[in-house]
Amino acid sequence: MKIALLTIWHEHNFGAYLQTYATIRALREMGHEVSLIDYRLNDSSRHPGLKERLQTAITQLSPEARMFEHSWKRFPRTKYYRSLSELREDPPKADLYLVGSDQVWNPNITRYKAATFFLPFGDERIARASYASSLGSDVWTGNEKLTTLAATQLPKFKAISCREQEGANALSTLFHQEVHWVLDPSLLHADYHEFTGDLTLSDTLAYYELYPIAPLRQLAMEVARQMNLTYKSASERTKLMGKIPWRRTSISSWIRTIAQSQFVVTHSFHGVALSVLYQRPFMVVYPKADRRSTRITGLLQALGLSSRFFSSYEEALASHIWEKEIDYKQVGQKLESLRYTSLEFLHSLQS
Repeated sequence: MKIALLTIWHEHNFGAYLQTYATIRALREMGHEVSLIDYRLNDSSRHPGLKERLQTAITQLSPEARMFEHSWKRFPRTKYYRSLSELREDPPKADLYLVGSDQVWNPNITRYKAATFFLPFGDERIARASYASSLGSDVWTGNEKLTTLAATQLPKFKAISCREQEGANALSTLFHQEVHWVLDPSLLHADYHEFTGDLTLSDTLAYYELYPIAPLRQLAMEVARQMNLTYKSASERTKLMGKIPWRRTSISSWIRTIAQSQFVVTHSFHGVALSVLYQRPFMVVYPKADRRSTRITGLLQALGLSSRFFSSYEEALASHIWEKEIDYKQVGQKLESLRYTSLEFLHSLQS
């Protein structure tokens, strides 16, 4: 089957890259021909000023940008679409349009391009489905116009799935559709040996942040000191003139740093996913009192790992959770069960 995949991919973000790669890999392993729809959130209709254009030009020449450009070459792509209008005028040729994973149904992320991720383009006879599409929250946050569009489009989908149980419940209740709960695609595979090569456990504590958080970094350093481990950032990044992104850890190094560590400190969903995948002890600290943490807490609850989540730095430090082992035999059994049902969902799309 020929599948055209629509997701959030053209971002300097390791999680966005990994979920895209993992989805394509899973579908290819099932024997499908997959093309990533070349549609990008970071296209802008604004007319930036000279300073912004100069910063963008410098950023595009950076080692970080070149690293991502090289990594994106792994993705088989359609022609480049700048807008929903272009997709409607010349839609991709496919047997199935598939949207997901990542926060493709979070309008706070997709903004003025949110409508596109409900697949309102192409011949009506082409099947449509979603895999692990996320709201980024436990509630629907679309405005009236997007809600009306979703209510029109979702009944046309052959199958719908969401990355979070709370998100699946919210979608099912609001739009009166059957919505399955499935794993993030990064957890569909046993490992990423093609990125890491052979691994050897090291005496390091891996710290992974999505953006700079001084208290969380200090917590990680303190835990490393107490565990007598070497602190190592899995997301080392330098900037030019203090603002312009310049150099960054590679995707391979990111995965390897987490996979080889003795302990992981993170606030990232994909930091958690890699920790679980490589059976690394970890702790998650997410101090913000908002609903976005459900993408982490839901996965931890399903795997019996809720005790690894903390809502404050003080609570995390006082817990001494690094002294408590994880029964990865039990976790592995739960993960394998969830992986089986998630892959079954993907297999059902070809029937």
